[in-house]
Amino acid sequence: MRPIRLPATTIALLAAVSIVVAIAGAAQTGNLKLDVLGEEGAGAKNPAHLIAANGKEAGQVTPGSSVALPPGEYKLVMPIIGGQIVKDGVQIEAGRTHTVLINNVAVLQVSAKDKTGVDPGFGVTVTTTDLPHAKVASFISGDKYLFAPSEVDVHVDAPPQGYDWHAVALAPGRHALLTLSEVVKADLVVQTVMSKIPFDNSTRVVILRAGTQTKVAESDPGSEHRFKLDPGDYDAYVENRSGKGKPYVTSAGIHLDSGAKVERTVPLD
Repeated sequence: MRPIRLPATTIALLAAVSIVVAIAGAAQTGNLKLDVLGEEGAGAKNPAHLIAANGKEAGQVTPGSSVALPPGEYKLVMPIIGGQIVKDGVQIEAGRTHTVLINNVAVLQVSAKDKTGVDPGFGVTVTTTDLPHAKVASFISGDKYLFAPSEVDVHVDAPPQGYDWHAVALAPGRHALLTLSEVVKADLVVQTVMSKIPFDNSTRVVILRAGTQTKVAESDPGSEHRFKLDPGDYDAYVENRSGKGKPYVTSAGIHLDSGAKVERTVPLD
């Protein structure tokens, strides 16, 4: 069978009709945009349900997003943790966008990033602040959730033993962002010398928190004095057991960043 070739004018007419039909179809719907605290609430995982006049659900929309709906009156019902938000009489008109603003909620987000800056998605548990610390919600780090204003305890299952925040205030209209970054221990080598010659076999080194007498670590005489320490500021107290030179020296102001490798030379002359 030979293919039918339509005249160019017919093809153009069909294209025009298609465009008109598409425009007419678009004009038969309107849009509902849900704005919850602007960018602070955008992307929150709580979906709002749109209920039509017949009582049936016509669609869902999340904060910061829009949904197309046939013209008519709707009820917006958005469950939040600890309550729900209800908006009656939401009117949708053909070809227009109706923005629903919600401000009387709180946003909670836990950001737990590893040393590469990626959030692995640790488990987050939210409980009441009072005994017996009843569970309020659980979700994954990095996600945003909407809460009724309250005060809560938050636990994240980040290694090695998790991390806790107590009495986090979830205030209306506010975004509570709790951040946790993976701590990578720093490598500190304290090199003791006499006349510029290594003297570690005759010295004992004690690491103290900067400006205090709180001992963090110690190293007896040996081939080297090497420490794995959390980021922070420290002092190194060196005890010389050789009977030569200074009997003790304090090297103060050792700053260690996460994952850093630092060597401090301490002369005993």
